[in-house]
Amino acid sequence: MQTVIGDAQLEFLEDLRSYLDDLDPDLVEATRRENIEDPMQPREHGRRFLRRLAADGRLGVSWPTEHGGQGRSELEHWLFAEELYSRRLPNGLLTLNVVGPTLALMGDEAQRAEYLPQILAGDIVFAIGYSEPDAGSDLAALRTRAVRSGDEYIVNGQKMWTTGGSVATHYWLAARTGAPEDRHRGISVFIVPMDAPGITVTPIITQGGERTTAVFLDDVRIPVSQRIGGENEGWAAVVCALNFERMFFHNEPRWELRQLADWAAAADLLEGDTAAAHSLQETIGEHAVDVEICRLFALRGASMLTEGVVPMAEASANKIWWGELRQRICDTGLDHIGVTGTIAHGSPHAPAHGHLEHGLQSSPVWRFGGGTNEIQLDIIAEQRLGMPR
Repeated sequence: MQTVIGDAQLEFLEDLRSYLDDLDPDLVEATRRENIEDPMQPREHGRRFLRRLAADGRLGVSWPTEHGGQGRSELEHWLFAEELYSRRLPNGLLTLNVVGPTLALMGDEAQRAEYLPQILAGDIVFAIGYSEPDAGSDLAALRTRAVRSGDEYIVNGQKMWTTGGSVATHYWLAARTGAPEDRHRGISVFIVPMDAPGITVTPIITQGGERTTAVFLDDVRIPVSQRIGGENEGWAAVVCALNFERMFFHNEPRWELRQLADWAAAADLLEGDTAAAHSLQETIGEHAVDVEICRLFALRGASMLTEGVVPMAEASANKIWWGELRQRICDTGLDHIGVTGTIAHGSPHAPAHGHLEHGLQSSPVWRFGGGTNEIQLDIIAEQRLGMPR
């Protein structure tokens, strides 16, 4: 398995960095400010930025050339996403890195011809509709119902925690087409325009300030042609998309560690031959090692995808490490900052620009977003250790 980034990947990365350095600085800065505020929902400037990359042929790094992509490896795709994230710029997370690759693998010819060019042009944005009020980690318990009526399905139900639901153009929707007792075998996946009659989107603000949504579906009509794969066979598409999603978790802890280190340096807490300085230096060093492990977990998954292997347990390990590390770093920072660390993100008086406070407020979401860590441990036990269900 190729786990070392070679000359071809380094040349790709150097070219990408040069390209990004030469982009319109006003667009880049406006996009960065917007993205720092909410990295999961590309809005006005983020959409303009992605369209700029699309026009220059920079999207679809690992997509096959027959689908309009660059035909490179998953390693290059991963490096592309990492570089953009490190600059706090959108990389098309759910649409480009999750739905697009899943659709390329599991969609039919007509679906690929309709949607893949629009994704690569930056013209459409997907939100993902899995979780419900009574179906989160146990997604097989979902109740949103799709009933076939001729050449259409009529869908009724409610989805929760739909990230990007207020800005998306399309919905990657999981609904029950079989009996409830069929569990995983009774789910189908559909593509639905977010402006379809019967869809209502209601905003939800988390304790960390992230924008998510509840989506209500009332007699929404979906053509049969928009079903991904066979009826009741959508679980494979759900699992495929989730594994792609989990492989792009790894950069946020690096950002928060940088905020911690910069704050500590500015406060002169790392200087001097004192026990407190040595202790903080040691803790930051340990976190830095953990951040690199997080990156290597993600790189391992990208390497497996390059070799045509689905990183199921590996994606779960990456997701667990990422979410828990983020919380540990923020805990460390706020323990040292003290009471002023509770000044909220956005205030000019917030230490470390409020990013550690914001990260800690957000951290519970990332322990269950994308699948709770407890479920990820079950996946690792089953898929990697061979333990029974």
